[in-house]
Amino acid sequence: MIKLYDKAECPFCWKVRLALKHCGVEFAALGLDDPANKAAWEKLTPFGTVPVMEAGDIVIDQSGIMLDFLEDRYHCLLPQDEAPRVKARTLVYYSDNVIGRGIKDVVFEKREKPEAEWDLEVIEGGRRQWEEDLPYLADALGDQPYMAGEYSMADCALAARFGMAGAYGLNIPENHANLRQWFARVVEGDHGFRETAPPVVLEWLARA
Repeated sequence: MIKLYDKAECPFCWKVRLALKHCGVEFAALGLDDPANKAAWEKLTPFGTVPVMEAGDIVIDQSGIMLDFLEDRYHCLLPQDEAPRVKARTLVYYSDNVIGRGIKDVVFEKREKPEAEWDLEVIEGGRRQWEEDLPYLADALGDQPYMAGEYSMADCALAARFGMAGAYGLNIPENHANLRQWFARVVEGDHGFRETAPPVVLEWLARA
């Protein structure tokens, strides 16, 4: 049994939950609101970050390395051919380091604040950043069903980002029809999206 110390809304954690689900790996998601889980987690991470994965004697505290570990062990997260494998890894990097910029600003501004206290300039800036970062993904996706042709670690990473974006009011513009179709495919397909999603995303999907 793999143990995953995580936080529900953390996109780095969610992408790993999605990857584990896609690979058919049994795991326990251990939230840090439980004092026992938090105490165990603190002993495992030198950085004080989530997620942290414990697989027997192996402890991993970087989400990208977790995806590599799952691919190495289960061969479930990358296409077979070299070019799409590189593409999938590149898009994971884009998800981790680029697409999250605007989303983070909006989430951090809205989360746990009454609407009357939101800084609308911060939210508008996050929305603009979000929309500026989408064309690269739309071009990368093209007319393929998934980001690297077949479902891969890239879809795990980006599905988590897009899920959090939607839950906090960042929509995919209509001019990116392929991205809208891709996200619907990820949500409704047999990829574990709803099973691994945080409550805020499930509530948003129920309202949509």
